[in-house]
Amino acid sequence: MNTAGRHAQPASSRHLWWILWAVLGLAALIGILHGRAVQYGLFMDDYAHYRQLRDSGWSLDDLTRACHLELTGGVIELWWMPECTLRFFRPAAFGLMKLTYTLSGWNPVAMHIASLTWHLAACTLLMLLLRRLGAPKTLAWVVAALFAIHPGHVATVQWIASQSELIVTTLLLAALLCWAEFRRWPNGFVNADLNNHRAPRWGWGVACAVLFAFALGCRENAIMFPFVILTVEPLIRWQRSRATLTLFAIFGVTIGIYLALRSHYLGGAALPPRPYVVPPTDPDFFRYILDKFCYYLLGEFLLVPCVPIGGLAYFRERPLVFYGLALLIAIILTVLFIRNRRTVAGVLAPACLLGFMLPVLPAFESPHHLYLPGLGWAIFSTLLLREIAGLARPNRPAARWRPALAWCVVVVSGLIFGTTSHFCGIALDTAQAVEDRVVDEIATAPRPVTDGDTLYIANLPMIAHYVRLAVEERTGTRDLRVVALTWSPRLLGMATPSELTRIDERTIDVHVTRDRYFSGPLRLLIEQATDGKSRIAVHKPVRYKSFTVEPLDGDADGISTLRFTFDHPFAQTGIQVFWGSQTRWAYQVSY
Repeated sequence: MNTAGRHAQPASSRHLWWILWAVLGLAALIGILHGRAVQYGLFMDDYAHYRQLRDSGWSLDDLTRACHLELTGGVIELWWMPECTLRFFRPAAFGLMKLTYTLSGWNPVAMHIASLTWHLAACTLLMLLLRRLGAPKTLAWVVAALFAIHPGHVATVQWIASQSELIVTTLLLAALLCWAEFRRWPNGFVNADLNNHRAPRWGWGVACAVLFAFALGCRENAIMFPFVILTVEPLIRWQRSRATLTLFAIFGVTIGIYLALRSHYLGGAALPPRPYVVPPTDPDFFRYILDKFCYYLLGEFLLVPCVPIGGLAYFRERPLVFYGLALLIAIILTVLFIRNRRTVAGVLAPACLLGFMLPVLPAFESPHHLYLPGLGWAIFSTLLLREIAGLARPNRPAARWRPALAWCVVVVSGLIFGTTSHFCGIALDTAQAVEDRVVDEIATAPRPVTDGDTLYIANLPMIAHYVRLAVEERTGTRDLRVVALTWSPRLLGMATPSELTRIDERTIDVHVTRDRYFSGPLRLLIEQATDGKSRIAVHKPVRYKSFTVEPLDGDADGISTLRFTFDHPFAQTGIQVFWGSQTRWAYQVSY
């Protein structure tokens, strides 16, 4: 009997048991901090994806058509914003989402469970990657656990619309592990400058290529995967380089096919306009890229909330704090890189962080952009904890206090991460509650909404942007037309008194005190969407389809009073007016 085999089996069994218990521990953390998402239902973009997937077929063309967002002009009309439709090529992710919906009888609960499962899979694969890079079992689990409860990932995990980010990260982590086996990366935080004479493992290489191709069909940032792993190649000298070149050639062909398919089905590059993407021709492009990078560094390493539209503007107004903190983080990361530059982990950390962040830097700031680059955060965190614990220099005995210090850092970080994630979850819960309340009031209005009605809504919270689809889903009505007369000055609704005054059967005035319409971050959004040529100006009437709007009063901060003159009387069948205030989300106005 083979003695070595007799001893290897128990070791293998112990490893499997460790993985099982580690996964259960990660699942428990995810359940505690993200389990509330199961009760959320649909929110914002989810309504559009839900309907489009339900109405689509299973062909590549159908799944591509299902993957779009009619932000302005489709789901809602905004007289102050140009029409805009975002189109993506993510048929693989949307096919998986459609499959999940179909198998569950189109139950959103199943989609939230699927998101939690994808997150668990990503955390598990991250833990295995850290082990592959040489991290001890406990350290690998700790960093994966922190990744699982990172506050920057709350929206990604708890919002169905971000599920494609979870899927692509899981697939790329699996592809990275396959590449490590194919390329026979050295196992450990050791000098990787060596000659590897062992034959390539083609099975792992084929699996890596398949996973990469599937990831490309899930999200655009997957295209950076070959460039990320390419950064490690200079560390390893391998006589059988033909196999590596063949795999990279396959990656190149895969990218070419992906770009050709994307161009064919979307009719060209289909890049979203401003404010969703800042084009390279914009004079502010390079500063925007730098500022976005700094902002995302703060989100990854200092847990600064990533707030769309207004977050970056807030920090730009405080340049000393903004750039100072970003520079401090960059210095620490640079030191970690220099000290580990001859190891796979040392090179892979900045490659993942920068490589996977680069494609999303021109886009508007969004928290789900932190998830895939978070792989770089995880590897850097592992390197930092090794330094603190005194494990970075194994030939030198570490002081006894250093492991204790490392554990203190881990415990404090865990408490901060968990607490912050909890409150981020409450913020997301509040946002969804606002949308639900708006929909509830419209769906249960005294005069019921019927097919084909036109709904004019004053003081609509921006968070309820998809109110038309939500109301149709709730009431079973179809072909509603929803026109927002004004956004609420605050993201979550009215915070100051407002008035709606009827002038005659076709004219109303809307007035707000203290706050101003189209001010703050909302003004910034409008200026970006219109290239600074907004039509909103005091005493300058604007004609929009079935009505004319005239800003009557305002100041440097924004507009305080707006007059709307409609082509048809409010009493006409099929027209309904709703008004939001401090006490009502969408009060039905009677005429």
